[in-house]
Amino acid sequence: MTLLLASVALAADPLAVEATTHVLPNGLRVVLSEDHATDTIALHIHYGVGGRDERPGEYGCAHLFEHLMFEGSANVPNNAFDEWLTSAGGDNNAFTSEDETAYHMTFPSGALDLALMLESDRMGFLDAGLDQANLENQQKVVLQERAEGFGEPHGRDWDALQIVGWPSGHGYQHSVIGTIADVEGFQLEGVVDFWRRHYKPRNAVLTLVGNFETAEALERVQHWFGDVPDTGPPEPRAPAALPEPPVAHHRVQDDVEDRTLIVMYPGVHDGHEDVPALELLGPFLSGGRGTRLDDALYYDRSVLTTVGAWSSVSEIGGHFLLYLQTDDLTLPKVLKKVDKELKKVTKAPPTEAELERAKRGYRADLLDSIEGLESRAEVLTDCLRLRGEASCLPAEMAQVEAVTVADLERVMAQYLNPTKRATLSIVPREDDGAIEGATDVEIP
Repeated sequence: MTLLLASVALAADPLAVEATTHVLPNGLRVVLSEDHATDTIALHIHYGVGGRDERPGEYGCAHLFEHLMFEGSANVPNNAFDEWLTSAGGDNNAFTSEDETAYHMTFPSGALDLALMLESDRMGFLDAGLDQANLENQQKVVLQERAEGFGEPHGRDWDALQIVGWPSGHGYQHSVIGTIADVEGFQLEGVVDFWRRHYKPRNAVLTLVGNFETAEALERVQHWFGDVPDTGPPEPRAPAALPEPPVAHHRVQDDVEDRTLIVMYPGVHDGHEDVPALELLGPFLSGGRGTRLDDALYYDRSVLTTVGAWSSVSEIGGHFLLYLQTDDLTLPKVLKKVDKELKKVTKAPPTEAELERAKRGYRADLLDSIEGLESRAEVLTDCLRLRGEASCLPAEMAQVEAVTVADLERVMAQYLNPTKRATLSIVPREDDGAIEGATDVEIP
């Protein structure tokens, strides 16, 4: 009876999502997870290509494909992808990062064949729909998107952070949206070559979550993707733990009214043993009322208007970041006050109660991530490609639960080292409140 109860308790873990994984003969990895509480299906397809995979001269090409993949393929006319899917009651979107390009959609369960046909046609036969007119149209769209984003207050912050946060030659250093020169210079032959190099079944994970029977859904996936040719393995990617950027101070002058300081400490790449402790260090320092930096700099004394601290972890590197905004202080004063509060932590280490609060918050975030079908499909996809197991959240949470107060103290002392950090000051134009000696960031 005891063993039975333990088994039931384990199965009831809300982080344990039931899913099956399969590999088609052409190398496509497939994740299927039934959910009959809805008549909807979410589809998420990941391609292992992002900004880090672009060669000099093709910066922005991964993001360009986020647009071109909707422009028509062998059996789907131009603009028909969205028209057919929305007519069936579905919707879709996509995103590109340094590490991946992903396409996601939701639709009524009766539209499964349509959704699979659309995705399989552009995976295997997009080149039949790529033409000069479509390319030129999307080049204009991307450049307009770039201009609109950069024109917003703080619209250049992340791109500047990418440039100064990584050493020269690192795959993350250039902007995902690309440079104006490269986007304007894309030629049809080079764009088709990019698709052939990266849009391969063996470089993709397809996940379905929702109202279907697994055996039937797998048969339909095999039907629609079975004729997508196996074009071999993806190109090798750069290894993790590449060199750290030089310690330096940088500045962006922009059309903003406040002053912002981003402090960058060298962090760790995904899969590193210190990831769980660093993930908890962020909400220990800044996670609302009752956390160290928030209380000292926002709630109790209103020194800053915004305080944030978090570990940014990616596949080939990471940072621990402090994000600090003020309406009136100079940024050297902000940094001095933050350093003072960080030193206080060494004298008054984290308590068990503070650690447990951070763990509860982490668990709540994981639960939120699998609440909706679409986000659950993304989680299962990432679990499989990064951990080798589609339902990886229980194991991830177990690693987080194992973090001790001593671990928090150790990673704070090891990673939040003032001698290794760099800063980015974002200030109003003609403002002299940046960190002294900061050099201007040029975004190509």
